[in-house]
Amino acid sequence: MPETTIDTHKFHYDVVDDCVVIRPDGACNEKKIESLATLADSEFATRKNLILDLSGAEYVDSPGFRWIVRQVRSLEGEGRRLLLAGLQPTVKRAYKLLLLDKIVPAFDTPEDALADLGVQSNNGGN
Repeated sequence: MPETTIDTHKFHYDVVDDCVVIRPDGACNEKKIESLATLADSEFATRKNLILDLSGAEYVDSPGFRWIVRQVRSLEGEGRRLLLAGLQPTVKRAYKLLLLDKIVPAFDTPEDALADLGVQSNNGGN
């Protein structure tokens, strides 16, 4: 996966058909989420769907979950989707406690999320 850095925060990303998969490294605190928002709203803004791969996220704090909810609503208003993948156990617990499973689907892997969108991964699971 290619990577980019925004405000010292590293993100891996991949573009597959009309989807972009973004994987932040480390904790998703407020500063990292601000950088993630910048990345998601930049060159990827024209992509139909966004998959946020949280397999490298140790935790997601409240601003991160708020951004996910805002992003879901914004994308749905444009006929686009946000899906989550690779939730770590602590992140998955918070995701379920916040009832986010009712508004944003989560998958084990980005490839599973792509398959749900009818897209085959071009990286063989990497």
